[in-house]
Amino acid sequence: MEIRSVTKAIRLLNALASDPAPIGVSELGRQLEMDKASVSRMLRTLEQAGFVSQDAHSQRYGLGVALVAMGHKALKRVEVRGAARPSLEALAEITGECSHTSILVANRSFYLDQVAPARGVSVDSPVGTLAPLHCTALGKAMLAFQDKKSFERIVADLDFEPFTRRTIVDSSTFRKNLADVRRSGIAYDDEEFSIGVRCLAAPVFAHDGRVCGAIGVSGPSPRATDNKMIEWEEVIRLEAEAVSARMGFDSGQFEELRRSVQMEHEGKPTSVGAKKLAG
Repeated sequence: MEIRSVTKAIRLLNALASDPAPIGVSELGRQLEMDKASVSRMLRTLEQAGFVSQDAHSQRYGLGVALVAMGHKALKRVEVRGAARPSLEALAEITGECSHTSILVANRSFYLDQVAPARGVSVDSPVGTLAPLHCTALGKAMLAFQDKKSFERIVADLDFEPFTRRTIVDSSTFRKNLADVRRSGIAYDDEEFSIGVRCLAAPVFAHDGRVCGAIGVSGPSPRATDNKMIEWEEVIRLEAEAVSARMGFDSGQFEELRRSVQMEHEGKPTSVGAKKLAG
């Protein structure tokens, strides 16, 4: 039997989730065909539980951090986490650095899993951490291979916060950086998120050719030298292809997909097969 109050709460949360920007009470009422007083009561209850949050300046509402915590527990069972685990272990052993799996959550990079090397001090990014897209290798790898419409929507929402003096803080430079990522299949974070830490990552694709995550390696700058980063590029690229294969993607079609996404972002026509791959 349907419980009407629960159904209304679910509809309200779905409405907040479907809009990248916070929403006001009146607008929610119109969308859900509910009176303003009922929406306000429901929002207050959900806010007390941490499921929604209110912007102090605009008085509008968005999803709350309690949902991130709940999502973290559910994400432990996400397929990509298991598919990536053998590759994370291989990367940690080969590079001697910490390896990570990330997925896209609320226009940020969500650290789904990590493997630390057997010996030595490593860079730790705890599972459950949400990191910005514009200054992390994992974030760039996932964003670069989004379809153009999704890419433009996400980039428009980025604030380009300067975490270090090396952070890319303007859209034009960032777009050029991601064009390089699409050409090479590898994304870099050269002390852009944290001084003294360098990272590189590659995208992971699902069976239908859509980006479903990324894997990468992070290391202290004194160890992650230019020569080492170049060495690790091919290893990470191959392991990302292996994870994609476990997710059902034909890794033999990666180059066609990469070219298709690159051409779409450059405004060039793509083949029928490539369009199908790129979604």
